[in-house]
Amino acid sequence: MEKEFQQLIDQHYGILYKIGRVYARDQADFEDLFQEMLIQLWHSFPRFKGDSALSTYLYRVVLNTALTHHKKASRRPDYAQLDAYTHLLADESHHQRSENDRRQQQVELLYQCINQLKIDDRAIILLHLEGNTYEEMADILGITITNIGVRLLRVKKRLHKLLTAAGYERI
Repeated sequence: MEKEFQQLIDQHYGILYKIGRVYARDQADFEDLFQEMLIQLWHSFPRFKGDSALSTYLYRVVLNTALTHHKKASRRPDYAQLDAYTHLLADESHHQRSENDRRQQQVELLYQCINQLKIDDRAIILLHLEGNTYEEMADILGITITNIGVRLLRVKKRLHKLLTAAGYERI
């Protein structure tokens, strides 16, 4: 079972990382959330019966863990709001901006704007950005396909406004 679980985590590490980034307030919060997602996956893994796709199971557990963590974290005071870039900055020279630096800024800005969305809307846009179909998204979130379509359209519009206001096209 340990080997299967490790393969699951290795295969879907990106999902855990992206969801953790969107629902965490800072690097320390991200590390706590990531660990909590792993614990919840480990505890629930033996109960996975294969009734749904493995990725659907993973999304459900991880999203529910992230939402619960976010609710608990919102009740705690935020003593030190860390700069959103702190944990991503490399030791490279700031004098030269390469294409990778520009791309990293775009990704960071996208995460910042996604973090400004409503909690449930974050899950929808993340699932969409991961390339999930409407059917998969509806199954993971437990809502209808029609509802996914309507909500995704609204979330895309809100995200576009946030990105435009934040100067996305200037990066």
